[in-house]
Amino acid sequence: MNRHLRTLLLTLPLLSTSAANAINVKLRPQSTQIEAVVLDTLKRLSSSTLTLTLDKTGGPILVLAAPGSVPFNPDVSARTLTVNGESRTEFNPQGPVPLKDAVEAELQRQLGLVALTPEAAQLRYSGADLNADGTIDTADLALLMGNFGQSGANIRGDLNSDGHVDDLDLRLFSAQYKLP
Repeated sequence: MNRHLRTLLLTLPLLSTSAANAINVKLRPQSTQIEAVVLDTLKRLSSSTLTLTLDKTGGPILVLAAPGSVPFNPDVSARTLTVNGESRTEFNPQGPVPLKDAVEAELQRQLGLVALTPEAAQLRYSGADLNADGTIDTADLALLMGNFGQSGANIRGDLNSDGHVDDLDLRLFSAQYKLP
């Protein structure tokens, strides 16, 4: 391993940030039953360093299938379709799993989580998994360092969204990176 990269990797755990992240999850649950499951799941995914809250001003619609709608295959818990350009997930009220389980599975899919755990949410929303492979590793560090010193909108490695890849982003990365 390159001596400079090794030195950098050894010093990363010494850098830290204490900023807690708040993420607004845009979903539009259309029933109190679905909304309650969404709120409970977001609360369980939150931690002392990451808070997930529901923002009902946009995002996919989550709804119980209405009586008389297109029938479900009995083995299907939910289906996602696009109606008038909007994503809509309909849940089968007589599905093969309880509604709570179907909504949680859809949330896991919508949020892009490998599991419904605070650790998976932290990994997903930390921004440090730059190549989106489910791990924060030297490949992500290489992407960050490849853009280090650059500026621009939506530049890979700009973890604090200030338009620059700099020492602040390296500190945010270091808070998530763990030596193997």
